[in-house]
Amino acid sequence: MRSFRDFAGAALATSLGTGFFPFAPGTVGSILAAVVFAFVGRGRPFLLVPIIALAWIGCHSGRRLWGKDPSRVNIDEFAGCWVACMASPAGWGLYGITAALALFRVMDIAKPWPVSLLDRIDSPFGILADDIAAGLIAAALIFGAGAVLPW
Repeated sequence: MRSFRDFAGAALATSLGTGFFPFAPGTVGSILAAVVFAFVGRGRPFLLVPIIALAWIGCHSGRRLWGKDPSRVNIDEFAGCWVACMASPAGWGLYGITAALALFRVMDIAKPWPVSLLDRIDSPFGILADDIAAGLIAAALIFGAGAVLPW
C-alpha cells in the first residue's frame, strides 16, 4: 500500500479484509454482512443508504487498486446481502437472515437476468449493480415466502 488512502480503500473494498480469504471471498463477505445485519441492521432501513454509498466507494477503490472486478473486492456482496436481509421478517429471526443470505448467494452465483446483464457492465457501477439486483431478487423471494408462510 502506498498511502493511507490506499489502505483505507483496500479495507473498504475487501469488507475489512475478508476479500483476501483464500476461497469464496464473496461468500465470506456475505456472511459478514449477515452477521452485522443481525446485530445492527434489523429494524433500521435507513442504514441501507450508507451501506450502498460505502460499497460504491469501495468498488471504485478496488477497481483503482486491482483493476476490473477482482474477486477480492467483496464490498458489493456485502451490500447485496444487506439488501436481501432487509426483507427478512423480524419474526423469522436468524432463520430469515440465513434464508436471505442463502438466496442472495444463489442469485449472485447463478446470475439470472437481469443480474447477468448488469454483471457485464465494465465499471464500478457494474461491479455493484449486479449484486444489488441479486439482493433485490432474493428480497422479492423472501417477501413472497413471508406472504405464504405462517411464521
